[in-house]
Parts: sequence; structure tokens; C-alpha cells
Amino acid sequence: MSEPLVGVIGATGTAGRAAVAALTDTTLLEGPPLRLRLGSRKREAVLRLAEETAHGAEAAQVDVADEASMDVFCRGCDVVLNCAGPSFVFGDRVARAALSAGADFADVSGYDPVHAQLSALDPPAFGRTAVLSAGIYPGLSTLLPRWLARQGFDKPTGLTVHLGGLEAAPEGSAADLVLSLRDGAVWGSSGSGMAAWRDGRRADHVLRAVQDTELPFYPDRVSLQPFLSREAERLAEDLGLVTLDWYNVFAGSQTRMAFTRLRTGQPAGEAELAEAAHAVMRASLLDLSGREPYYLMVYRMDGIAEGRPVSRTAVLRTGDTYRVTGLVGALAVRTLLAGALPPGAHYAGDVLDPDAAVAAARRLPEVGTLEVVEAGADFEAGAL
Repeated sequence: MSEPLVGVIGATGTAGRAAVAALTDTTLLEGPPLRLRLGSRKREAVLRLAEETAHGAEAAQVDVADEASMDVFCRGCDVVLNCAGPSFVFGDRVARAALSAGADFADVSGYDPVHAQLSALDPPAFGRTAVLSAGIYPGLSTLLPRWLARQGFDKPTGLTVHLGGLEAAPEGSAADLVLSLRDGAVWGSSGSGMAAWRDGRRADHVLRAVQDTELPFYPDRVSLQPFLSREAERLAEDLGLVTLDWYNVFAGSQTRMAFTRLRTGQPAGEAELAEAAHAVMRASLLDLSGREPYYLMVYRMDGIAEGRPVSRTAVLRTGDTYRVTGLVGALAVRTLLAGALPPGAHYAGDVLDPDAAVAAARRLPEVGTLEVVEAGADFEAGAL
């Protein structure tokens, strides 16, 4: 039996290179050897990447905007992993080409609108499976609390989440942050700004943004932006949570000022959204100047364990979110190749194995911390 063929779209991008590295590193993820087909618009760059990659990777020039080019690339693949973005621009183009070629599909982004488009294609009719949002956020962002709920809890009841730090914001993440700024449901987004989970349902207008504050585990003063995503709502419903408060966290005065200027209204369309996202990207680069990047995922979970109330906090710290995103994308590919999921369209945070995701993240050199802290344990802000 020949080795499975995995096509990686956007292979020369930062997330794509990280996914290729994770797919070829069996110390991170177990599985049989793979053949890789690396795709990029940049011909010379993808040729160099193929030469650098083990197992004789194949290089292919491909343009997501060119349907014929996509069809040729996907032909013969067992799984196609999309690392090109942003998702709000490309939509389901790669997924359609992959499914048409008879391949399963994974995407390191791909939000609710893409899931709806993909579901309309009826993947089960073709016996095909797709996994979307297989990155750090969304993706690992709900796999981590699902794992935490298994760490001695009889029943989790509440969760408070803080995700973010000091890093260069890629276009897709910057767009998500822009869309989270307003109160209530937002245009083209996968969630609601200022909302929280209360008593089994989303409650709008219950949280507020917090400017210039201290937060445990964070070395800088930060600002907090509430945003309840659809991913978070599914997590709360699945775990039976009574409360869930979710905040995006950003450190840096330039980013804070950019957000202040953007609070006057939602973008009227994709062009305005892209312009606003680029403003956030520029601000994040100014804040990062001369600093080491960091990103923290902090989950405080309350619940019942052995008949008594307990609180535990899971903390992941990394200096490279792209490496983590690539790892989760590679885990989605391995899961698809193992035939572990039924045909259809799925979200990574709902269906990937939380234990496998945490074990792999702990083996990643770019993850400096992934620990659980019991409530009452001594710690200093920024110590982890």
C-alpha cells in the first residue's frame, strides 16, 4: 500500500511551513510516513521548501483564485490541508476543489460562513470528511478547556478565558479582532462582542471592554476585549457550563489606540474590513518593535471534584503561535488519515482528541509552558 499523499496549500507561508514541519516530525505526532505535495503561488519559494523537506516532497505552483490550478493540485491527494488565508476572502474555494478531487479536507482557519458553504456541498454524499478551524484560535482554544475538564472534574460549571499577548497580528486574526469590537452580533463574524454564556445560552450586552489592567500570568499591563464565539458557545453547551466569560487580550498602546479609533462602527464590507485589519496589523508591529513576542492561553475552570468546589487554571505560553497552528493542522490531517471521523463537515475544537492535542503541544519546543495551577497556589503575574 502506497504512502498517503497530503497536499498543503499555502505551504510557503508561516503557518504552512509550520504544518509541513509538524507533518514530517514523528516525534510530535505519531503516524506512518507521508508523501507531501507543497503548493504556493511563489514558484521559487515552494521549490526551495520541497528541497528542504524530508521524504521527497513534491513542489507545485498553485493559485487559490484559479479553479483549474486548484483542480490539478488536489488530484490524487488523500487529504488537502489549507494554510492560505484569510478565510473571509477565500471562503470554501480550496474545500470545493479538494472534495471534487475525492480528497478529505482540513483548514487551519475556516469559520462559520465557510462551514455553512461546505455543509451545503454535502460531503457525506461523497464519503468525504472536512475539519475546519484547525489552528490555535479557533481550534486549540477549545481543545485545551475540553482537556482541562478531564483533569479531575466531576462537573465543570464555570470558565473564564483570556487569550492573547504581544505578537504581530496576521490578517485573519486582525480581522477577527476588528469584528469583536462592537456590542452584540457582528457582521460576517463567528461570534458576538460583549456577550457571555449564562445559564445555558448566550447573553448579549453583559460584559465590557477593560483598558490598561493587570492580569495574572501576563507580564505587561493589558486590555481586554470580550468576544463569545460560536466555538465557545458549543464548548459551553457540550460541557454543561453555567457561565463562560471569554476575553481577547492584547498588550501594547498602539494596538489599543487602533481599537479605540475603530469602535465607531462595523465595516460595511470586505474592503473596509481589510483596511481596518491592516491598521491593526501595523499597530501590532509597532508594539512588538524591540520586544520578544508571547501569547498566553489562560483558562480558569470552576466546578465540582470529589464532592467539593474546586478551581483550576490551565496556562499555555508560546512565543510562536504559527508553530502551534501548524501542529493542530497536522493533527487534523493525521486524524483524517486514520479514518477517525465520520463523513461531514466538523470543527477541530469539537472533534479532535484533546489529550492528543495537549500531548503534542507539550512536545513542541515553541511551547514554553503548558501546566495546570490549582486555585490558591502561589504564583506571580508573568512568572510562567
